[in-house]
Order: sequence, then C-alpha cells, then structure tokens
Amino acid sequence: MRRRDHNNQLRVSSDARSLGGALLCVLLPALSWLGLQSSDDARLTTESWLAGDWHTLWTGHLLHYTPEHFVWDALMFVCFALLLNKEEGWRMWAWLFCAAPFISLTVFTVNPQLTEYRGLSALDTMLFTRFCLGYAVSSRGVDRWLFGVLPIGGLVAKIGYELSAGSAFFVSDLGPGVEPLPSAHIAGLICGGIWYISRRLRIH
Repeated sequence: MRRRDHNNQLRVSSDARSLGGALLCVLLPALSWLGLQSSDDARLTTESWLAGDWHTLWTGHLLHYTPEHFVWDALMFVCFALLLNKEEGWRMWAWLFCAAPFISLTVFTVNPQLTEYRGLSALDTMLFTRFCLGYAVSSRGVDRWLFGVLPIGGLVAKIGYELSAGSAFFVSDLGPGVEPLPSAHIAGLICGGIWYISRRLRIH
C-alpha cells in the first residue's frame, strides 16, 4: 500500500510539473507582449549589452516589432514548446535559457551593423529543429518523412530564401527599416541540432 501511494504521489507530482510547464508555454509570450513590449529596459541593443545590461540578452527575445511579428512567433513557440514540454520537461527550459544569450551574441557578432534584436523566431527554430530531428532519426515510414525529413528540408530552404531574397518568408510586416536576420535562424538550427545530439548521447 505504501509503495502504491508513493507511486501515485510521484505521478501526481509529475503531472503537476507537466501542467505547470504547459501553462508557462502559453503565458510566457502572452505576458511578455502585455508587460514588456513597451519597456525600454528590456530592449536588446548594442548599447544595452555592451553597457552590462545582461538581462537584455534574454528579454530581447520576448519583444517584437509588430503585432504580426508577435503572432507568428508566439504561435510557433506555443505549438512546439507544448509538444516538447511533456517529453523534455525542465530540460527544454534549460535549453531555452542557455540558447537565448548564445543567439543574441551570435547575431550581433555576425551582423556588426545591427543595432537592435527582437523576436522569438530563433528560439522557435531551435524548438522546431529539436522536434523534427526526433522524427527524422527515430521514426520510420510516413511519420519520418512527414514530421521529420521534409520539415527540416523546408526550414533549410526557408533560411536559404531569406538569405538570398533579404526578406522574411512568413512575416510581411516587420516595421519600417527592419530586416530579417537569417543568422538568428541558423543559430537556432544549430542549437536544436546540438540539443538533439546531446539527448541521443544521454539515452545511449
């Protein structure tokens, strides 16, 4: 009886953590739009991180240039964060936390003319890559191609289009003077690949 009660307690605790993670997947972009969007202290600019405002290496990802920019990024984030939350749990949030400053510093290094960075799209790319690689490597048949190989190929093609065309593939309105940053999506793709490889190594 004690063993069964202990197992039930562990199951309830696990379900509670999963539900909490799922709520955070939805609330993070929504509350960021409502609470941080107009905050100058949250902006990731050249001056902010050079001045030692390190928190902007994270908060910059939560800001967006236009409502359309936010909607696309938020939908992708919620969708793939929810898909990975149950499988990865706290590890997903650890990867998001560590990848955010890496991506921030990467885009400013690769694009020295950049003055400000905003958006969840690079972190979305990391989540998308991690999810699709799971299907591409571990699944068989139609699932492998439909949810793995073809989406990864589509992502690479999208980044290639943005590099060559100089415009975003999905978002039509980024605001005046704002250009897409394919380097951010490449950084997200790399982070997602490293994440999946590290998981495979942990499993085996």
